[in-house]
Amino acid sequence: MSHPTIYLGLDVHKDSITVAVLPAGAATPSRVDRLSADLAKLRRFCERLSAHGKLRACYEASGAGYVVHRAMKSWGFACDVIAPSLIPTRPGVQRKNDKRDAAQLARLYRAGELTVVRVPTEAEEQVRDVVRCRETFQREILKSRH
Repeated sequence: MSHPTIYLGLDVHKDSITVAVLPAGAATPSRVDRLSADLAKLRRFCERLSAHGKLRACYEASGAGYVVHRAMKSWGFACDVIAPSLIPTRPGVQRKNDKRDAAQLARLYRAGELTVVRVPTEAEEQVRDVVRCRETFQREILKSRH
């Protein structure tokens, strides 16, 4: 007997992770929880949920990087990183609520309406960090000359 798929929408921030749990057939998330940014707590949360079905998670690409993606992948859970600029939005609706953002991510992910970005390898990410650091120094040098 195969387990149903459970979709997770993660709203990842530096201090917290808001998780919306959307079972395959449900119209609304069955629960929305706010966890601390501790990866051990996220792992325990996911392991408890995985007893009820196969997990598929997603979160927006942001300054938080790809730490959550790499951790979930190493734990054996499917996790995608979504392009935030390509998330469909309705005109006039401002997304400033973590719980609403997480629920919307889960719904759109289940519907297949989100665009997944390629996650760079750790080596590529380190090179990109060095390039960004160099660009920052160049801007600062130019600024100090003026």
